[in-house]
Amino acid sequence: MDWATYMFSIEFTDELVEFPYDDASIPAAPGRLLLGKSTEEFLANLSLWNKSDYESHWKHGLKALLGGNSKVALVVSYDDPKASSNMEIWRVYRDGEWAHFQNQRPWYSDLPHNFDVSKMSQYIQDRVVMTAEGTLISEWDVTIRDIESFLRSLNAL
Repeated sequence: MDWATYMFSIEFTDELVEFPYDDASIPAAPGRLLLGKSTEEFLANLSLWNKSDYESHWKHGLKALLGGNSKVALVVSYDDPKASSNMEIWRVYRDGEWAHFQNQRPWYSDLPHNFDVSKMSQYIQDRVVMTAEGTLISEWDVTIRDIESFLRSLNAL
C-alpha cells in the first residue's frame, strides 16, 4: 500500500530492523502509523504475536471505533509479561467525526493479573487531555472518514 496517499494508516514497513538493546534474538518488525501529517514509527515484538495477529487486532479495533465504540486500544508491541515490563499501545478516542490518538506504554503490573491483550480496549482509561500535574498529553487527530477510507483500502469494510 502507498501509505503516503492516506491521512491515516497503520502498517508494517520493509525497513531494516534495528533491534532493541542490540539484541537480535528478539524477533521484531518495524511499523508506521500515519496520523494526518505526522508519522510515528514503532517496533513490534514478534515473540507472541506475528504480523497477521497485529494486523487483525488493528482492523478489529478500528472497525469497533467506526461501529460506535468510544475508545479502543491498538497494540503495536506486545511481549510476554514474564519477559517484559510493559507494552506499547495507541489509545484511540472517538469524538464525533474525529479520532484522537494518544501513545502509551502501559505497565503489565498496572493491568489485571489475567488480562487478555486482544481485549486491551477494556483496560484503557477514558480520555484525558492533561496530566494531574497540568501537562498537556500529546494527541494526534484524524477524521473518522480517513480511518474508514483506510479500512476500505484493505477491503476490511
